[in-house]
Amino acid sequence: MNKITINPDLANVDYTDLLTKICQSLQKNQIFRTSNNHQWLVVDINQIAAEIATSQVNSPLGNAQGVRAATLNFSPGSQDRFPEQISNITELVRSNLTSYLSQNLSLDRLTFVTQLIADLKTFRQQSGKFDLAYNFPPSNQLQKQRLTVRNNDGKHTQLLKAHKVKISVDKPSNFTAHLLEGINNFIDIKLDPTSEEKDDLEYILDNLEKNDQSDIHRLENLVNQQTLGKLKKLAKIKYLEFLYENIDDNASQNNLQGKIYLQDLIRRLKLLDDYINNTNKADGEYIVNYQGVEVNYQNMFSRGEAFDMLPIIPLIEGYLGETEQENREKVEFIFGLKLKFDGQVQAHKKGKTVFDYNQRILNPDSEEHKEGVKDESRKKLFVEKVLKIACLYYFLFASRQDPNNPQNDLEYNPITKWEQSVLPILQGSNDEAKKRLFRSIINGFDKLEVKEKIKTLKGVLTNLIKRKTSFPTREYPLHISVKNSILEADINTIVDRDTFFKSLLRKNPKDCLKYINLGEATTDNSFLVSLPAKMTISEIYFFETDDRETFQMEYDINITGQGIGVLPVVFVPASDTECFNFCQKNLSNRKLVIFPYRPDPKKLEPGKLETQKLESHQEFIYKITYSLLAYICLYVLLEEQSKLFIPILRIHLNNKKDDPPIEKFIVSLTGVLSHLFNEQYRSNSQGIDIQEFSEKGKFKTPNTLASLYSILPKKFTFPSGDKFQFQELDKLAMIIVSSRGTDSRWGMEAQKSNLMGEIIDFQIQPQTATLRLWKTFSENYDNHEDMFSYPSVIVENVDKLYKKGYRHFIYIAKVPYSSTLHITQTKSEELFFMSANVIKALTQERSDIKIYPMFFDKYYAVKVENKIKSTSLYIQDTVELTQLVEDSSKKSIVFFNLFNGIAVAKDTNYNGVMSYATLLNIYQGILDDKDIRTGLIYQDSHLKSEILQCLTLFHFSRYQKHEKSGKLQIKLDPYQDLIGNESIGKLALLKYSRGSGEFNSLAFLTYVRDILARPKSSS
Repeated sequence: MNKITINPDLANVDYTDLLTKICQSLQKNQIFRTSNNHQWLVVDINQIAAEIATSQVNSPLGNAQGVRAATLNFSPGSQDRFPEQISNITELVRSNLTSYLSQNLSLDRLTFVTQLIADLKTFRQQSGKFDLAYNFPPSNQLQKQRLTVRNNDGKHTQLLKAHKVKISVDKPSNFTAHLLEGINNFIDIKLDPTSEEKDDLEYILDNLEKNDQSDIHRLENLVNQQTLGKLKKLAKIKYLEFLYENIDDNASQNNLQGKIYLQDLIRRLKLLDDYINNTNKADGEYIVNYQGVEVNYQNMFSRGEAFDMLPIIPLIEGYLGETEQENREKVEFIFGLKLKFDGQVQAHKKGKTVFDYNQRILNPDSEEHKEGVKDESRKKLFVEKVLKIACLYYFLFASRQDPNNPQNDLEYNPITKWEQSVLPILQGSNDEAKKRLFRSIINGFDKLEVKEKIKTLKGVLTNLIKRKTSFPTREYPLHISVKNSILEADINTIVDRDTFFKSLLRKNPKDCLKYINLGEATTDNSFLVSLPAKMTISEIYFFETDDRETFQMEYDINITGQGIGVLPVVFVPASDTECFNFCQKNLSNRKLVIFPYRPDPKKLEPGKLETQKLESHQEFIYKITYSLLAYICLYVLLEEQSKLFIPILRIHLNNKKDDPPIEKFIVSLTGVLSHLFNEQYRSNSQGIDIQEFSEKGKFKTPNTLASLYSILPKKFTFPSGDKFQFQELDKLAMIIVSSRGTDSRWGMEAQKSNLMGEIIDFQIQPQTATLRLWKTFSENYDNHEDMFSYPSVIVENVDKLYKKGYRHFIYIAKVPYSSTLHITQTKSEELFFMSANVIKALTQERSDIKIYPMFFDKYYAVKVENKIKSTSLYIQDTVELTQLVEDSSKKSIVFFNLFNGIAVAKDTNYNGVMSYATLLNIYQGILDDKDIRTGLIYQDSHLKSEILQCLTLFHFSRYQKHEKSGKLQIKLDPYQDLIGNESIGKLALLKYSRGSGEFNSLAFLTYVRDILARPKSSS
């Protein structure tokens, strides 16, 4: 276990008062009871969590300011008390269970738990109701088909196409020297100092250059770290121009109208950009407010995501690669492009479109608006959203023209009316006037028939992106410039503050994005420094081939030759008759461990709730108490058990669109518990909404159970006589790794983190491959950087596998690049888990080990042919894939693209593509590049075919849904539980209260696990 130390630069946490109250409550309350003829063990930790949440308990965080995350940086004294208190709570849980069983069943703890465990074979018996029985169906017609980007003979059918943007930036070999030159020009032209003043200014400039923490280096970091976001924002406008040029307005009246609407969309986005970038306006002219929250529009709309709330807007989705020339004077990024098409907002329970949903956010009379400004914990973010919609939607949709004559829209300039009639109200102090303004804007959209315009444009663009005829590649040259306005124009101010730069650069560098300009090349002397750049938008086509493989998949639930024990765990809303009846009707024949949880309040009528809603601080205390007790109770129940599968079923009264806070917490908690218990057992969690189940139970049951049991081992078999056979691999391990912060402050580098991951094991014979989850892992690191130099938990597991005879390791992490222009970097500091130090730690003293570093990202392709028969499509020809990434340095090589051949929803315009790449010329002296080339790149390598076959099988093994036809779709992103916005690391983050920092429950319970794993004498 990594030692937890106290970092004085981070906020302290102290759980003493909370843990003391938990101990006191456990001493007076019995949390265990049996039900259903002793078939169910009910663990009522809900009563303790609710009691403590509504009592006077000190927050673990206290009143610390500027906290981003706080979990494991203990206050002095509490660090030593914490392990002792955890041990006391665990002992109280043990004695609680032991005393109940002794008094009521005359059984000891181990005997009782053993009786609760059933053999997995008993779950194969179908009963016609939802009782966790599953037939573990085989999939006999899995198929993969090779695609090609070449159609040399013109006979192949075009199936898909994708659009990409390449952003190229010419960067100087010495960016600092260019900045200094720009500042000297500014001194000569703008300041015109006396000789004495010039001496002072030169002295200040010399100090700025020499000090690593000076404003010059802050500006370098700003350009380096934040410019790519602005470039992506500009790429969205350029992509709209690219599409505009390819609309045939003679084809139909709809096309003509749609082209005009697109032209107007482009024009207005540029007007908004011009308005935000107006150097003649003072900072204060962009500041507006509502409900006591202040917003600077210039800062807000300078960021890369500024336009993303529009109903139709391009999205930069998918990282396809990055290259840097050997002389480091040019860097190129390649990203995928897709269009957002005013689809339904998933978070909205009534399925509103983006346009309708954002109108409701803006509408002061809507339920969403009223709740948003009332809820203090999210008020600031909500009001920022309201003010953003007001500006963005006004600029894009306001008009005085005739809606029946779209050509007139092109003559309207929204800036004039905005500055005369809208901005003064938003800058004033009358919130009622602002509400009237918001209503007026919404009414105006109705009169202007904006929804019809959006519908027309959506239809035209949908047809356009599916067109089979090719679009010509377009290049858009530009310059990245830093405006002189980031500099102080008064010599006395410069001398007094010992810097040429405005104070905002030190206070909040992101708010200085407004000083970075993207535009045409110019001789304008109002720029401090400029870098030439270029955007290239092009498309790539994917054609089918006759190269297909078929194989079958079956569950391998007797992999060890012995039965698998099952202990089902159910989380259910407490005291809810509907849920109780559901359990009695469906699960009465199962032995279960049941955890009741606090139901979310139901709305009876406006302003009234069925049960009392917890305050935000009470809600946090409830969650952390419940999490701790749920883990410890399961830990106690599972002691001395092995070879156990723990399916965790959540019963929900609401669905995701209702946004129920406690039920959302139960989703995250069960995911955290599954991850932790997968280190020693096998576990998976799945929820069921009983409202939806009552309507669609017949269709929901197979998919719910397929998901719940998806973690069990699977065996893939290739037909005898098939052209593919495994020849070089008999064992293969796949390591997937990710991390999340546990303790940090805004604007400070000090950070503690939690590293998490999983290991997949492949047992291979010539015509079969059996894969299973070998284990998960989770480890806390006092110093965030230690994970990227010596990740001990990964090294230890690689060593265990190596001793078992494993020599080939797939090593996967999320794409490590795509955030900076590399202007100031001198080393590969952004490789993170792919760093040379990490790879060195994995290979040390293991000379024959083969590690294949892979990173991945997802981009999108349009299906231009509806009849795609295969359940997976792929390209593994490295030469062909270089058409996606033209890499002159050969450091980043895309070697595999995997497509999901079946659309997931009827209205889906795009199919996802998983793109895999690796790194060359990075690990000299650590990894042999020849091994990477043989395993991943060389086209005639059988080892490459076997490794990529295993990768494809892993995608198939993770899919959780059977089609009515019996076909199994591949899971396009089998890493989403570990990496991304739906990952366990993200779900594990709980808000303290009112947005005052986050608590990492996975890291917290990882530390609790480590304490419980210590030998009894040292705990």
